[in-house]
Amino acid sequence: MRYEAMFAAREDCGPDLEIRQIERANAVVEVSAPTHWTNARVEAWLDWADASGLADYSDDGAPLAGAPAAHAQRLASEGLALGLFDGPAHASAFRDDLIASMLDGVAAPADPPVATAPTADVVDLAAMEFDRTLAAHLATSRRDAAAADAALAAATRLRAVIDAIRRCEGDAEACTDVGRNAALGRAARAARDAGVSDAMIAQAIALARRGENDWSSSPLEMPPTPLLLLTADRSVVEACEPTAGRAAVAGWETGRVALAFDPRDAEASGRADGAARAAIDVSRFQTADSFDVDRFAATVRLWTLALDLATPASGWRPLGLTLAGAADLLVMRGLAYDSDEGRAVMADLFALATAAGLSASAELAARGAYPEYENDREARLAAIETRARNCSSSPLGRAAAKLFAAALKAARRQGLRNADVTGLFTDPALSLRLGGGAIGVSPWTGPVTLTETEDGEILRGLSPAAVAGLGALAADIDASRLELLGRRDLTEAPHIHPAALRERGFTDHEIDQVQAALPLASSLSEAFGPGVLDAGFIRDVLGAPADALDDPAIQVLALAGFSTTQIAEAEAYLLGEPDAPSRRLPGDIALVLADSSQISPSAIMAMTAAAEAFTCAPASQPLALAWSDDPGAAIRCQAAAARAGLRAIRIQRAPAPADFVLDLPPATEEAPRRAAPTMAPIISERIVEKVVERARSRQRLPDRRKGYIQKAAVGGHKVYLHTGEYENGELGEVFIDMHKEGAAFRSLMNNFAIAVSIGLQYGVPLEEFVDAFVFTRFEPAGRVSGNDSIRSATSILDYIFRELGVSYLDRDDLANGDPEEFNADGLGSGSAEGVLTAETDEEVLPAARFISKGFSRGAAPDNLVFLPTGGKRRTAGNEAEGEHDVCSSCGDLALTRRAGRLICETCGAVPERMG
Repeated sequence: MRYEAMFAAREDCGPDLEIRQIERANAVVEVSAPTHWTNARVEAWLDWADASGLADYSDDGAPLAGAPAAHAQRLASEGLALGLFDGPAHASAFRDDLIASMLDGVAAPADPPVATAPTADVVDLAAMEFDRTLAAHLATSRRDAAAADAALAAATRLRAVIDAIRRCEGDAEACTDVGRNAALGRAARAARDAGVSDAMIAQAIALARRGENDWSSSPLEMPPTPLLLLTADRSVVEACEPTAGRAAVAGWETGRVALAFDPRDAEASGRADGAARAAIDVSRFQTADSFDVDRFAATVRLWTLALDLATPASGWRPLGLTLAGAADLLVMRGLAYDSDEGRAVMADLFALATAAGLSASAELAARGAYPEYENDREARLAAIETRARNCSSSPLGRAAAKLFAAALKAARRQGLRNADVTGLFTDPALSLRLGGGAIGVSPWTGPVTLTETEDGEILRGLSPAAVAGLGALAADIDASRLELLGRRDLTEAPHIHPAALRERGFTDHEIDQVQAALPLASSLSEAFGPGVLDAGFIRDVLGAPADALDDPAIQVLALAGFSTTQIAEAEAYLLGEPDAPSRRLPGDIALVLADSSQISPSAIMAMTAAAEAFTCAPASQPLALAWSDDPGAAIRCQAAAARAGLRAIRIQRAPAPADFVLDLPPATEEAPRRAAPTMAPIISERIVEKVVERARSRQRLPDRRKGYIQKAAVGGHKVYLHTGEYENGELGEVFIDMHKEGAAFRSLMNNFAIAVSIGLQYGVPLEEFVDAFVFTRFEPAGRVSGNDSIRSATSILDYIFRELGVSYLDRDDLANGDPEEFNADGLGSGSAEGVLTAETDEEVLPAARFISKGFSRGAAPDNLVFLPTGGKRRTAGNEAEGEHDVCSSCGDLALTRRAGRLICETCGAVPERMG
């Protein structure tokens, strides 16, 4: 193939370099690096260089220890040897462009993959092998986790055994005797209780006798548990069926379960773990008013070739090329992450990347397609055609459609070099190599960026993306900068200003010290801390205890008498609130600048689904759960992801905090065991069971009964559920009416309802019906509309008994109606949830919402409401009139006393009993 230089040929290519001293694990090294890069970014590149075996610290003039140049040269030589380039000149142009793109910060490789694609087959949740496969997966994960913990515990206990001998003073024989050295005896017993064998304990004692001072043991690093690949019908996962719940709980436990809704997506998820990966910073191609499509497509072609040359020539040859800075590009355009416009642009970007990558892969296939292509040909071509049809009509979408057409034409002629080209994943190290931008579809990191000065000071400022976004929104950039970064000047600060500080004993000297620290401070406690103010001033003037001066969390402003509210308001003014722009900026600006902490999981899922429509492989980035989330949260999260349309789901719980400790009750002495009971004499005749048969009678419902009617649609088929209740509120009958169904099916459902009703009236518990009929599967099935608790069901019966279980048995586990429930915070929706009275601010609900007017025959008036309190709160306007009473004619709280009589202000009636 021909390769024409792109980056290296530009006059402005090549950043300014400088020599940096970087502290590594074993030494401080000198390397050449771009001047505008932070030390953390340089270290991330050196980590990659060390992991790849390319670092050479002997030449401090070679950029980044010579690793980018060595990597590019190795790939160019490989491509030339394979005949992929038309000659040495084209290989050299490829090498130079690859180096330039890395040093310019446009693209970066990920660490070499440590996992290989799993060889296990994809298992469906409904298959016979599911139980056995899931059990084997959990057993492997638990074995590895237990082995790692056991190795750590054994090393700790054996170290204590050796230490007990080393600290012993006296005869050597006595010190190594567990019977004569009490400390050694205790350490040996603790080691045995921890599971260490007596032979291992004796071995440690023998080594200590020979002079060993420590039990050296490196941490046991177990290879990751093989990825478990599962498939399922989407409705099964949406309905939280038991098998889907077990898969979610397994993912919660191991973090190594990939559940897809298509076997091909499941296989692609498995291949993604072993693929060579890289990321391209897409925000670098966005100018003030346009996107450089040609240069971006050429960069994708460059890195598709680079990743292919780094991939073994066997199997499916998957690549993992993704985008970085896509969320930053949305901000630059003034688009909110959680918006239809933002999702459309994200889809266009990944469509363009995938189209360019597939076009390059088809070009490379002239030297040979991937080995499995012939068996995969029709599916691959159909997938390209589908993506081309789904491209939008925007300029980016039209460019992507054109590239898809070219890729399809070339693939039909000579195949594809790679089964997968693009994907979605997260990689913190890769993100750091590109300046800390978001990887894949992750939300951006926020409007504030950190800049490192020559002397190592870290300064905060608005990121270029934030400045561009504010410009696109025609916002006041200077005012926004002050709100986000703070004024950094005490002169006009609220509450904590020079005059207020002088009143509390501060002199101009301390005030100047604080003022000098404000530009670099990240909090007011830091600016007013012992590192800035003199310890003697804090102790003698503000009255801090001497032992508190060494505490980094000391609150000097609180000692000076400022309240928590005053400190928070002053901190927002002085240092800004970059993490909460919604409190400081107008709504549209705040939505655009919202960072990952303010984006809901449902918005991230929707963005993932938009990008997945065009990527080759589904997202491999896991849905994150907190360590404190229980398995139920994993089930709800998985169901919500299925409803959001994700192609594959991986759940991963955060690791336990380093200081996590179970709150165990104190140890108590074991209670003395009771004496063994004496055997009672054997009696030859005894009545062991007495059966009393009683005729079961039918408990009929009252002739006039309560109940409710629920209208819903299951899979597009309308169904009406009527219930009848006993006087105590228990369910006594159900009627099921299907809309526009065949006579046979409607009659069958009616008679089924009669059978259930008779069973209920004869005393069969509703719980038995619910357990018997939920999760039954037959058509119609699927999404449920019209019911605020149930959103999906596997059949009509599944829906009906979910509804009855939720309404009559408080079985909230059967409800799957809230797509946000896995992220619920319990706060409700404010005033939108009910009608609030101006006088009491209490929620009132009309009684007609719960009581049937027909059932009560008018006994409950239309204007009857449920009030949480007994009357209206007095206000300045009605205080003289006293509290109102209830009118017996209209039911309003409007009776007032006038001239000694009670008169209703609403209807004018004069109640007889009060007149």
